[in-house]
Amino acid sequence: MSAATEFAPVVYLPPGAQPRERTATIIALQRPSAESVAAPLRLTRRGVLALALAVAALAAGLVLTAWLSAPTASASRPAQPVTVTVRDGDTLWSIATRIAPDRDPRAEVADLQRANQLVGVELTAGQVLRTH
Repeated sequence: MSAATEFAPVVYLPPGAQPRERTATIIALQRPSAESVAAPLRLTRRGVLALALAVAALAAGLVLTAWLSAPTASASRPAQPVTVTVRDGDTLWSIATRIAPDRDPRAEVADLQRANQLVGVELTAGQVLRTH
């Protein structure tokens, strides 16, 4: 136990100090009468079942709304051409930024190299590259 709970507090009152008058009004509270108190809410088995069905319907509606409002895969990534013909002066980087402007070009370059079994970054004009 701590010392604070073992010892009673000591209050110093200087000699001649008088207690103050009460400044607050004390009101004694009484228990409310039995007629004024509302009965507690009680659910029957039918009420519990109806409440459970209502909650399940609400949850299903929320899930359906979220599913319908989710973006589709085609909306998140624009359609890319299936093949690209390399033009004079093209690099993998320029092709990557042309076919996927809102995607990281480094990832697109890696995808192009993987899809076309390219070891380096050398391209020749007229070469056809797969993009998928």
